[in-house]
Amino acid sequence: MKRTPLWILLITVFAMGFTACDEESTNEPVDPDVLAPTSLRAASADQALVLHWEPSASEAQDNFGGYKILVVNSDTNEEIFENAPRGDGYTVTGLDNGTRYEVQVWAVTTQGKQSAASASIEWAPAIRREVNQDEQTIRVYATTSSQFDSGLDMFNASGICEVIPQASQVFVDRGDLYLFAPNNTSNFLEIRSPHTASNFTGQITQFSTVYYNADDLDEHTTTTPPISSTYTGQEVTITNAPVDQGRIIYGRLKRGTDHYYFRLLVQRGSNGKLVQGDGEDRYVEFTVSFQHIKNVPFAKK
Repeated sequence: MKRTPLWILLITVFAMGFTACDEESTNEPVDPDVLAPTSLRAASADQALVLHWEPSASEAQDNFGGYKILVVNSDTNEEIFENAPRGDGYTVTGLDNGTRYEVQVWAVTTQGKQSAASASIEWAPAIRREVNQDEQTIRVYATTSSQFDSGLDMFNASGICEVIPQASQVFVDRGDLYLFAPNNTSNFLEIRSPHTASNFTGQITQFSTVYYNADDLDEHTTTTPPISSTYTGQEVTITNAPVDQGRIIYGRLKRGTDHYYFRLLVQRGSNGKLVQGDGEDRYVEFTVSFQHIKNVPFAKK
C-alpha cells in the first residue's frame, strides 16, 4: 500500500487548524437548521447605523447563539464584525458620516455554525442635530412675507443647524428652507425651498413626495428611503390638524448637478399637532439628519 509522505500530512493538518482559528471569516459552516434573520433595514444616526431585522425563527432553539454582523466600508473595503444578542436589532457605532457601508447579518449557534446570510443593504450614517446654534430646540417660525428673511440653515462650514430668525433682513447666500404661512389664520403652513421666495435665487431645495409618520428619526420603515425621481416638490404642506405621530420628510439641496440629502422630523407638539403656537406666532419644531457629503443618499439607489 502506498503511504502518504509525512510532510504532506503536516501541511494538511496545519491548513485545517489555520482555517478553524480564523475568527473573522464569514465562511463558517452553514447550519441548515438555523434560519437567517429577514427584512434587514437601517436608520442613519450620527456616526452610527441603527439596524433592525425580523428575528431568526430559530431563536427558541437551545443552541441559538445570537447574530453576527458584517459591515464593509464601500470606499476602503475595510470589514467590521460585530456580535449581537437575541433580539430584533443592533446599533453599530464608530462609523464615518457620509460613508456608505454594506451590511449583512447571520444567525449563529453556540457551536460556531451559522445560517445563510441575510440580504445585504447599503447605508450611510449622517449628521444628527436636535438643537440649534444656541443649544435650544430647533424651532422655526412661519413668515407671511414673500421674501426669504427667516428659515433653517443646515449645510454650513460649522456643521451647526442654524435657525435664521425673522430679523427684517434678507439672506441671499445661506438657508436651506423656510416656513411660509399664507396669512395669520390659515389652517396650514408650508415648508418651502428658498428659491420660491421673491428675493432668492440659486438656492434650490427639493422635497420628496414620499414621507412617513414617526416620533423618532431612528424608527424604521418597511421600505427603503425614496428613489431620486420622487424629489420633485418645492414645498411640503403641514396642516393644522391633530395627529397621532410626527412626520419624517425627505429633502435634498440641489447645487448644480450635485445633491445633498437630509431628513426632517416634524415633531408632534403638546397640542397634539405638528403646527404649534397661534396667529403670527405659529411655528414648527424639528430634529434634522443630513449628509454633508454630496450625492450620498440615505440608502443605495
